[in-house]
Amino acid sequence: MAHDANKVKGMVAKMKAVVTGATGFVGRWLVEELLHQKDDVTILVRDKERVPKRWEGKLHVVESSLDRAAMLHRVDFPAGDADIFFHLAWEGASGGSQRADSKLQLKNVQYACDMVELARRLHCSRFVNAGSIMEYEAMQYIPENGAVPGMGNIYSTAKLAADFMAKAASVHAGLEYINVIISNIYGAGEYSERFFSTVLWKMVHHEKIPLTHGEQLYDFIYASDAAKAIALAAQKGEKNTAYYIGNPTQYPLKHFVLQMKDVLESRSELLFGEMPFRGAMLTYKEFDTCKLGQLGFQPEIDFLKGIKLTKEWMVGEKAENSSENL
Repeated sequence: MAHDANKVKGMVAKMKAVVTGATGFVGRWLVEELLHQKDDVTILVRDKERVPKRWEGKLHVVESSLDRAAMLHRVDFPAGDADIFFHLAWEGASGGSQRADSKLQLKNVQYACDMVELARRLHCSRFVNAGSIMEYEAMQYIPENGAVPGMGNIYSTAKLAADFMAKAASVHAGLEYINVIISNIYGAGEYSERFFSTVLWKMVHHEKIPLTHGEQLYDFIYASDAAKAIALAAQKGEKNTAYYIGNPTQYPLKHFVLQMKDVLESRSELLFGEMPFRGAMLTYKEFDTCKLGQLGFQPEIDFLKGIKLTKEWMVGEKAENSSENL
């Protein structure tokens, strides 16, 4: 029996959710938030061994790779039907050569469409896609005459294609579509080599840090706040709408880097302008950064506190290579 979309939209607890990518950085924080809300959670994971022990007995686990997941049906899910399907899984998202792997990135686009079909088979009312701010950078920069996009833009264009195609597939399947635009989520549990983690690690060790001019606008949101925002957009957002996961106001990247150095009392030499900047200079007028506030969202952890929390984890848990603690 299909679930009533309006009921799902207004509910604040006990929704039945399916989450892909649950053992990834953002996925773990989202699952923690859903469990905190007392929701009925099913996670779709490639390897059960990666599921944190603290989740045992608190949620349902379905073990499957993304390519095999396209063949799953309702009977394969212990909880049966669901209300909202969160699709966060994405292979080769953390950086490096995989972002330039066109075959891999095109598979991710197909997986997004496959998960829409799986959500339909589970009688979900809503499909939530983990989008990226890089979609907007790709749309702005790549079409320009004379643009020189790097191979990392293969990832950006794949995220854009997945957003557009999953939205079309969702509408066709009778699902309400939400695209959560992820900008720069940071915090404890981040093992990738993305900007914040890399710079923080270098600052902790007082290394020289080559940077761009730092004038491009940036935004950082702590992972626990981001998880709350994603859950809120999924439950109360308008159908077929994109929600920017971040803060209402943005600042030049240099502003954040200098704050990091000050808070960490780092002796790192900041080499602004040493690295060339090629890409889009977003104004953040490309999306409504206040839309989440209209749903009642207010970030709880400011950037200075977030730096301290991440450092505490990084010099402790990360040094022990722990995957059990956020």
